[in-house]
Amino acid sequence: MGQRERFILFLVGALLGVGILWGLNNKGNPAKEQHRRVRESLNLPGMMYDYAVTQKGFYGHYVKYENVTRQPDGSQLRSVVTGGRRRYAPDGRELPEEYLWITETYAAGTPLAEAGPVIAYDFVYADRIALRLKPGHQAAEIVLPAGDVAVLVAGKTDQAVLNLTKWQHLPTDAPWGKLPELVRGLNQHAAVASAELIRIDWKAEADLIKANSKQ
Repeated sequence: MGQRERFILFLVGALLGVGILWGLNNKGNPAKEQHRRVRESLNLPGMMYDYAVTQKGFYGHYVKYENVTRQPDGSQLRSVVTGGRRRYAPDGRELPEEYLWITETYAAGTPLAEAGPVIAYDFVYADRIALRLKPGHQAAEIVLPAGDVAVLVAGKTDQAVLNLTKWQHLPTDAPWGKLPELVRGLNQHAAVASAELIRIDWKAEADLIKANSKQ
């Protein structure tokens, strides 16, 4: 057997060995693989589950926008916009930052502070809007002045998503305070049957984290 043949045989053996070890490693760590799948399915940064579960308010330099409204019963709704979960492409590149709209409810007489307690939390995406199209209309009909165009949801003919990619990078900074007005305006669009911000079921995701942390 020549040197070239021995080298090829060695290389094939090495690759087979790596493949076998990789398979055994994954087969022997089903819990690790499950944790990875759970982690990738989450929609919020990890610390936000901690804040919500412990009823703390979200404050700090990560807040991009804040608004407080008092309700007739004396309770207060505090709305903030902040960055979302970091996501990465298969090649390791960090994807564009996501944004979240968080609504915290404080009981009457409770100071607005991190200590809370916050009696209710609501999380939605601030950088995308879910649309249901009217019969006979196309997603491409829905275009914002900033240049964002709605796109169909894969496999759906009457559902679309409007990503606010250009809107959030306007020269005067993203007008987060006008987001509710933007949604109301889209509900009046001739091609739109309904428009709403996409909600995140943080309680279900927190329960999923808790269940998997015991494994």
